[in-house]
Amino acid sequence: MMPATGHIGPILARALHAVALSLWLGGLVAIGALVAPTAFHVTRTAPAFAGNLPLQNAVAGGVVGGSLHLFTFLCYACGVLLLLANALLLRHASRRWAMAGMIVSGLLLCTALYLGLSLTPTMDAAQARGDLTTFDRLHHQYEQVSSVVQMPLLLLLALLGALRDTPQRTAEGRG
Repeated sequence: MMPATGHIGPILARALHAVALSLWLGGLVAIGALVAPTAFHVTRTAPAFAGNLPLQNAVAGGVVGGSLHLFTFLCYACGVLLLLANALLLRHASRRWAMAGMIVSGLLLCTALYLGLSLTPTMDAAQARGDLTTFDRLHHQYEQVSSVVQMPLLLLLALLGALRDTPQRTAEGRG
């Protein structure tokens, strides 16, 4: 049975929200917990790289850095989708919960823009000129923003979505 036309907006919004949140959170975990450790493990244990730490770091760093560069664009798209989803919900859910979702989504998009447009290019420039002290400091800052800012905001956004969609809150309507 097809939902009534008036219910398509909220269904679409919740689907967009779920997909964008899953991609962003899943990508963050996948790169940090799977890609990075695997890339460094492979380069440390492969006979072709034996005894050449600079080459090991360059290859593993290239894999992880390339993954992060691609992931940055995914984060931009997810941020826009999250904002759009919450904007659609303004008409159908509690304004308070939809606005909270928009604020958190906006903060997430701002962190992605900061990482992609400011921190990453500065980090890449430091690496290109061989300034490993600056690169390491910026790399640590990148990790901090990702784990201490983005991850909690993503989890908060998931919690807001769950709270917004509880039966009691959905019965309240546009409160």
